[in-house]
Amino acid sequence: MNRVYLNGEFVERDAATISAFDRGLLYGDGLFETVRAYGGVPFALNEHLDRMAGSAAFLGILFPGKAVLVEAVGELIDRNGLADAYVRITLTRGEHTGTLVPDPSARPTLLVEARPLQPYPDALYRHGADVVISAHRHESSSPIRAHKTANYLPNILAKQEAAERGALEVVLLDPAGIVCECATSNLFCVIDGVLHTPPLDLNILPGITRRTVMGLARKAGVDVREERFTADILRSASEVFLTNSLMELLPVRSIAEAGQFAVPAEICNALHGAYRELVRSAVGAEG
Repeated sequence: MNRVYLNGEFVERDAATISAFDRGLLYGDGLFETVRAYGGVPFALNEHLDRMAGSAAFLGILFPGKAVLVEAVGELIDRNGLADAYVRITLTRGEHTGTLVPDPSARPTLLVEARPLQPYPDALYRHGADVVISAHRHESSSPIRAHKTANYLPNILAKQEAAERGALEVVLLDPAGIVCECATSNLFCVIDGVLHTPPLDLNILPGITRRTVMGLARKAGVDVREERFTADILRSASEVFLTNSLMELLPVRSIAEAGQFAVPAEICNALHGAYRELVRSAVGAEG
């Protein structure tokens, strides 16, 4: 259970080393994806790899190819004897060659880690999570904000803010007060039976689970709107929930600055059930 995949080889975790001059270490010059595996089968792996490939092209980092990564992830899960697992794929630009301007010939560093999943506590799904609104603003004009880069300090600081205020997550607003996303998740709210979520043109991460949930909602006949809304609008929401690949769908019971929300949450629970059925169908077909 201690192997990782590093630059084409499966090695013991303690023996895995990269250059002290790797640009991922020096500058956060890289990308990562986190994937959840169920019963030894990674869910939505192709979608995660498509996102990473698009971001790699944007940044000019050589992408190793989906087939290579699909095989590496599957074999690593098997070698580590895992069932429900957390998988992280990290791709950096590779070793620094002396100039800040990227060297197009640089060989990237590719690391894949797979370890047992530590799921969110069941109590959070039963009773809901507490959330706060950040004192800091979303970097609306940042060219990398919509990509899952190794330059993750803004997200780390946001999670630290949440923890210091006794919350699980923190909502990020843009300079105009528009709700964007959370530190590690996308946000949905239900107002008069309509499912709302911030649009991608706010320079937010295009979440894989976000997109899946929107598809499931439309299939179930729920009106889904990608529209801008302020934090004040959240006060009129009957439900709020968060999404990412590890938490799936997680209901919110309170946002300190916007009030309390229904938990159990009818629409959230229905969509979560549909999501888990989709997972069962997908991993059963692949496994």
